[in-house]
Amino acid sequence: MMRRICGVIYLWVTVYCNRADAEPARRGLESNGYNGLETILGSDDTKTVAFPWPTVSSSAAAENLPGGYVCAPIGSCTTASNSNEIDIRIITPGSTNPCPRGQTLCATPTGASQCGLRFATNLSNVDGLASPGAFPWQVYLVNQTGYAGSGVLINEYHILTAAHKVYLNGASPEMVGVYLGVHNPQQLTVRHAVHRILLHPNFNPTTLFNDIAILRLSAAITPLPQMLVNSVCLPSQHQVFEGQACWVAGWGQSGYVTTNTLQEKRQVQVPIVNYNMCYASMSSESVLGANAKRYLDPIGELCAGGQGSRDACMNDGGAPLTCEVNGRFYVAGLVLWGKGCGVPGIYGVYANVTNYVNWISSAMALLTG
Repeated sequence: MMRRICGVIYLWVTVYCNRADAEPARRGLESNGYNGLETILGSDDTKTVAFPWPTVSSSAAAENLPGGYVCAPIGSCTTASNSNEIDIRIITPGSTNPCPRGQTLCATPTGASQCGLRFATNLSNVDGLASPGAFPWQVYLVNQTGYAGSGVLINEYHILTAAHKVYLNGASPEMVGVYLGVHNPQQLTVRHAVHRILLHPNFNPTTLFNDIAILRLSAAITPLPQMLVNSVCLPSQHQVFEGQACWVAGWGQSGYVTTNTLQEKRQVQVPIVNYNMCYASMSSESVLGANAKRYLDPIGELCAGGQGSRDACMNDGGAPLTCEVNGRFYVAGLVLWGKGCGVPGIYGVYANVTNYVNWISSAMALLTG
């Protein structure tokens, strides 16, 4: 269960923000294993600094966990009905808790597919700062130089991203790291290793045709409601998203000419348009002119946006464009390229994921072998 208290997101913990209650609250947190809380209190209740976001245990103790369980911060498990009620699975009295101090056993989701579901509540539905947990499938990628781009978790082992984000690391997957459940890049948690990288065989780094890649992780990722991590749904080969307003989010620049430092994830809703509208815009002499046919793929790419100040931008490459259908989110596209950012009448260009679902299936089979 999540609560926003004093302008800060906490997992389940009630934090009091006046001087009289500050010290007991801090001690209460520390007694449950939260040792990073600092309070800077003034005359009001708006100056609390959050403790580091708690993470699911990845220590050697995890080897002693019963099947279907993970270690999670006390009070952060969700119920089987995915409500806001706390649902801690208490171990047998007298037995030894295999989890680190401040954590307890939590059952992981089983049964029907969890893909495309969001576990957080009270999410923002307006452009701007994204709520923590709004895009639990979004991946934060790093390489040997730092932040590399974004991607999307499609199942427990595999991540989709733009090929141009990882093609220089194709032969050295150990140089790429994956973070999940990220909202603020200044608070990264567990780095997940990449076992293999597979680029689309027809990827063209000049035109960005077939700009799609799959990363296979070294270890499986379990959907974790308590950590706001889940996979997105893959569309069917013939699924149509044209005309739908979908979401793109990321840690990229807020404007084409800005170089702002990466901060909390931001989101924007953009409509998906047909190829003819996109080509008409891109073929304008002030945009691409005759080069529009060279760079715009009518099959492997789709276009979205076209409204002023509503667009992906620099450093958002590989981020998923996700569309909600019957309560689940499907990945329709991956951020590829554009001309400027948020220019009225000019669309952002995305990999058209529906065109690649057969390749994705065969690629995952190859990576598994």
